[in-house]
Amino acid sequence: MAKIDITKIKGYDTMTPEEKLAALEAFEYEDNSSELEKYKNAASKANSEAAEWRKKHNALLSEEEQKKQANEEELTTLRAKVEAMEKEKLIAGHKAQFLALGYDESLADATAKALADGDTAKVFANQKKFLETHDKSLKADLLKDTPTPPAGDGKDTMTLDKLRKMSAQERYEYSEKNPEEYKKLYGGNE
Repeated sequence: MAKIDITKIKGYDTMTPEEKLAALEAFEYEDNSSELEKYKNAASKANSEAAEWRKKHNALLSEEEQKKQANEEELTTLRAKVEAMEKEKLIAGHKAQFLALGYDESLADATAKALADGDTAKVFANQKKFLETHDKSLKADLLKDTPTPPAGDGKDTMTLDKLRKMSAQERYEYSEKNPEEYKKLYGGNE
């Protein structure tokens, strides 16, 4: 809908609200509906003429040309289907590889599609997500498998007094099994 150009009303800025309302009600603007109707009719006429020419063209085509055109359309359709199937195969191959790396199903699917579409930014973002979750689960597994060290009261650590109270045979076996600790206890002197 056309807007009223208030600059065409003299003194509009200084009018009271009642005067503005009266001036707007009395304002007459150009009516372009006839011109708009003329353009609509011209566009409708052009569309119908184009459809008529298309019908005439198809009627003039020989039967052989019509078959050729139908074959080309069918070939185009088949090519599009083959391309879609090749893309699906590519995505399935990529997805299988991502699953083999340890990706979860949804992340592998999204990453495979992004890789097939050439969206490297998404591939790298998904790789980052995978590495973060992989690292978290790996750390959790390592912590789960780590044995808890036995509680010690210091009684089972070897001291020089304990070593001297051992028999000669026991001292010898201890020195063979723990040479570093044996040297620390004796200060390198035997």
